Amino acid sequence: MLNVDAPKTKAFTKGSVVFKKGEPAEFAYLIRSGVVMFVGERDGQEIILDTLYRGDFFGEMALVDEEPRSAMAIVGEDTICTVFSKDELDESLSNSDLLAAALVRMLTRRVRESALREGDD
Repeated sequence: MLNVDAPKTKAFTKGSVVFKKGEPAEFAYLIRSGVVMFVGERDGQEIILDTLYRGDFFGEMALVDEEPRSAMAIVGEDTICTVFSKDELDESLSNSDLLAAALVRMLTRRVRESALREGDD
């Protein structure tokens, strides 16, 4: 089960990189305070794909499907995150309802496939 009672936290300073596109995943993050931007590339230019705020969860896709990170995550302002390991996420999924776990895996696959199709534009 995800341990939200005794969470591990990590502080990031504005401008720091949480992870880069193509890296293997070690952790997923829950934003406690601050802003994280997802940066991708289109036509040789860096673009902001999404901006996440307090309460948003990110980095889970690569943990669920064991594929490399699909984008770079950069801190937009000083940020504190709760950090979850792959083992914690896997344990939570294995302890959840079978249907819920299957849905998480299926949705992760569909989101990644959709993002790959958009990158072909």
